[in-house]
Amino acid sequence: MDLATQIIFFGLSAMAIASAIAVVTRRNLFHAAMFLGYLMLVIAGFYFLLNADLVGMMQVFVYVGGVVVVLLFGIMLTAQVTNVRLVSGFKFKGLTLLSIIGLVVLLISVFNKATLQVSNAAVPKDSVSLVGKLFMTNYILPFEVISVLLLAALIGAIVIARDEAKHKEDR
Repeated sequence: MDLATQIIFFGLSAMAIASAIAVVTRRNLFHAAMFLGYLMLVIAGFYFLLNADLVGMMQVFVYVGGVVVVLLFGIMLTAQVTNVRLVSGFKFKGLTLLSIIGLVVLLISVFNKATLQVSNAAVPKDSVSLVGKLFMTNYILPFEVISVLLLAALIGAIVIARDEAKHKEDR
């Protein structure tokens, strides 16, 4: 890894850590969601740094463009949630500290036992068409199963939303 890549990596890491801390420490739900969107953009930066352009684009489209925007619309459209002040997780300092120590010990034990190997294989120049070709040939069945699952989730969301609207009309 050359010096410029290392500088970008550590800059992205610092931004990711800062935005993750901001997500869990903000008392305003809207601000926490905005920092979550920023964190998702930073993670997309990691994917682009690793030459995984397709995954980086999917990260931006799905998580930033889809999930975070829907989350923000949900917060803004629900009047009761907008003015809610969140209780910080720091209320349970002992439990939080114990959880952090346990997580650090677990990560250290995993990294001590794991052997990390870096592949020397060349990165394909056109990863988007390669992934598209694999979806349509070798992985057509999982691709279609995911499509049906997403369609079922969409239909389920519509049914749930219609039931809510029906209950409001009955009241």
